[in-house]
Amino acid sequence: MTELKATLAIALNTFRESVRDRVLYAFFIFACLITMLGIVLGSLSIGQEIRIIEDLGLSVIAIIGGIITVFTGTTLVYKELDKRTIYVIFSKPVTSWQFVLGKYLGLAACIILVTAAMGLFLVALIWMVDPLHQIQLHLPWLSGALGLVLLELLFVLAIATFFSTFSTPIMSVIFTLSIWFIGHLGSSLLELSNMSQNQMAKMILSGIYWILPDLAGLTRIRLELTYMQPPSQEILSYLVSYIVAYVVLLLGAAAVVNERREFP
Repeated sequence: MTELKATLAIALNTFRESVRDRVLYAFFIFACLITMLGIVLGSLSIGQEIRIIEDLGLSVIAIIGGIITVFTGTTLVYKELDKRTIYVIFSKPVTSWQFVLGKYLGLAACIILVTAAMGLFLVALIWMVDPLHQIQLHLPWLSGALGLVLLELLFVLAIATFFSTFSTPIMSVIFTLSIWFIGHLGSSLLELSNMSQNQMAKMILSGIYWILPDLAGLTRIRLELTYMQPPSQEILSYLVSYIVAYVVLLLGAAAVVNERREFP
């Protein structure tokens, strides 16, 4: 029970620090402004207004949410080291996994809050375009698509958390963005592996494909939900389980790395 309280205390403190960041609100306003362009673009395509708003809105939420996640997640441990508050934390009976899990949960709560706010703004835009019919029809599918966006952001946050335990913020951003980008190229990597004549290159490309989660698959299922097409439950369950397992593995690795740090 004491361990849970320590984790929740770190999470709550991290959440409070995150929501006070003014950059967070700047990104949120920027995302809302871009999403509003969907109304203008939708007006140029007769009968496709709602679909264009949804496609643009979800893409903006995924990209802006990812940027927020990367730049806030990669400074999780660095901020504590820079302010020297980490020495105060570990002077108390707090373990490494409590610290890492608490920081992750606190920032994850902030990411969930921001994603939900952007999602509500998107729903409000759809209601403005067609207040009577379209929102009731699209809301269940839109909620599922937004959930997949959030799942991807939580995975990106786990990557950023892992790198933040042993690397500088700049290098952590580079590493996290690289893995996030490569995760969306899964099928392309597999195709390159099959086309390659070099056995070593084939092994490396196929290894990267099998190690990293298929984020492109999440995007594909998200598009299916946007177009109100029920995705395959087996593939959806596999992707969700795989990414959740990856998050747990990354947080565990982050706790191990942080445990090896020497704090005076």
